[in-house]
Amino acid sequence: MDFLIITTFMNKSNVYYMVFPMITPKNESMKRLSHKSALNKKAEEKLRVQFTKRLAKHIKRIRKEKKVTQEELAFQVRLNSAYVGHLERGIYSPTLFVIWKIAKALKMKPWEFLKDF
Repeated sequence: MDFLIITTFMNKSNVYYMVFPMITPKNESMKRLSHKSALNKKAEEKLRVQFTKRLAKHIKRIRKEKKVTQEELAFQVRLNSAYVGHLERGIYSPTLFVIWKIAKALKMKPWEFLKDF
């Protein structure tokens, strides 16, 4: 079984991560996002932007499927509604903690929230 590991850096000394089983092993979008450690800075930035945009679309799609407004979601996760809008446009990249809070607010487990991403 393949696994998706999402990391987020909270500060210079601590790294937090979660491991999710890949429900769909033929998930082509995840193959396009594969990370190679020898990337130069320009390629790394391009990959980060691509990842953030894909995650933004995914957050918006799930929120709309659950028929929740940005304002309702922001209230439930105790975030500013403008920040939720920025997340959905790919301006900001959420931390793993924010992804977890969004999943819980939408009554999903984090791995369920990310399984079709």
